[in-house]
Amino acid sequence: MSKKTWKKTWDVVVIGAGAAGSVFAHELTGAGLKVLLLEAGRRYDNHRDQFAENELAMWERVWDNSSYAVSGDGFTGAPNLGRGVGGGTLVWTSVSLRFFERDFRMRTLSGRPAGTTVEDWPLRFEDIEPYYEKAERQMGVSGAITPWDSPARQALPNPPFGYYRSGVLLEQGMNRLGIRSAPGPVAVNSRRYRGRDQCLHCGFCRSGCRIDAKYQSDKALLESAFKTGRLEIRTDAVATKIETAKKRAAANTVVYYDTASATQRRVRAKVVIAANNPIEIPRLFLNSADERQPRGLGNHHDQVGRNFFCHPSLVGVGVTSECVNGGVGYNMGNILTLDYCASRDPGRYVGGFSLQSLNGAGAGVLAVDPYRNLWGSQLKEAMRSYNNSLFVVAFCEGMPSYDNRITVDASRMDAYGAPIAKIHYQFHANDRAVFANASAVSRDVLRAAGAHAVFLTDSPFEAHPSGTMRMGLDERTSVTDSYGRVHGLTNVYVGGAALFVTSSSVNPTLTLHALALRTAKHLKENFHHLAVGMEE
Repeated sequence: MSKKTWKKTWDVVVIGAGAAGSVFAHELTGAGLKVLLLEAGRRYDNHRDQFAENELAMWERVWDNSSYAVSGDGFTGAPNLGRGVGGGTLVWTSVSLRFFERDFRMRTLSGRPAGTTVEDWPLRFEDIEPYYEKAERQMGVSGAITPWDSPARQALPNPPFGYYRSGVLLEQGMNRLGIRSAPGPVAVNSRRYRGRDQCLHCGFCRSGCRIDAKYQSDKALLESAFKTGRLEIRTDAVATKIETAKKRAAANTVVYYDTASATQRRVRAKVVIAANNPIEIPRLFLNSADERQPRGLGNHHDQVGRNFFCHPSLVGVGVTSECVNGGVGYNMGNILTLDYCASRDPGRYVGGFSLQSLNGAGAGVLAVDPYRNLWGSQLKEAMRSYNNSLFVVAFCEGMPSYDNRITVDASRMDAYGAPIAKIHYQFHANDRAVFANASAVSRDVLRAAGAHAVFLTDSPFEAHPSGTMRMGLDERTSVTDSYGRVHGLTNVYVGGAALFVTSSSVNPTLTLHALALRTAKHLKENFHHLAVGMEE
């Protein structure tokens, strides 16, 4: 690397160009800051030509979990996380629900179940509400005020979709059981919005939307950030270490491996934001140990990587006698119920679950999930009933636990010379109790909707990894403050679901987007205090 290139200092280096990283790039370049985005995957310049309506196409854009060492019964390597510029927004299913007010005060309202590390968040719903509204506008969320919303909340930017035939049947089933339902808020255009086309209902959301009817952050946010002339993206760039200044509690350098040239490179920064994913962020911080911080960057109290949790989840299939063309449509949330998001039996478990419809291409998922115990002719027969089937997914609230964590194994290196991540994830008794109730309700709803045969996931799979760099007021039990600034460091921030304190029972993307907006505003207002002088 030339001396000239090495001397350049970026205002902000963001690690990870996904759901949170794109927000930081958009907001900070708009405020006049020069931002470098480092992304381990590739960039898709032309969605129409590079994406395809093909179920297998998804796998190029999901994060590969196969290299991790895993213990416990909870982590199966489910394809939850994205890879490439746009990250998880390239492969997500677009449901854009706000957390409930109670979700930010879980310990106060529900206590701390034995064996968990449940805490209140260091912010309240009212602190994040204006950022929810801005996130919904940036994403172009379609939907209406639901029975679970405050009637006073601001309307969504796009109207709701109508129900597919499967949604009509599920609505009828829920009505028979006295369960409230509504169209889910989804970041899919029900009409043309901000230059992005409206949904064609092709069914291949997770393979990447060729027309950008689905919110994908590279198109919706990064294109305008590029136009400022203050953004650079380096792809095939795997961050391996964050280095700190000699005389200050601050970072000044990010080390990354350029996989295209097989070269290690270094970039200087006034502010560093780690926004890759909840497994890779703690791995990076632990691998950034130095003489001043021998346990890892920001790991003074052994909190980096701890309190890992996911949504223990299930998929349900109900076979009907009617062709409902379930393979058509945007993938999730055409209809949903949030009636079970709070426990109806607090003596049995705390938290709850959401129940949401599934549509679109997903046959491969069914074959390895609710159909995982079917083989040969039985599996073929089940797959033949695909177009006659109703599909639902339940996301159950998962409990954080001190021993559920991400660590690193210094004896095993990846292809870039960095110790691999080790994941320990064991489902808690509360997780299993919520899962059992979600299974029972899913079966009842599918039966009431007209299904004559029902297949359910028999054990939870993990969705939406979260919590490994959680925010809090007490440095002894958290890694960052409410803005994601790492305790003990002046200029290092974290973005994404790694910050979550508890999981709620709804999809996380809208919340992590809103948190990134809140942190970006804080950074814009305080940048001159954060941008410490660089040391040679």
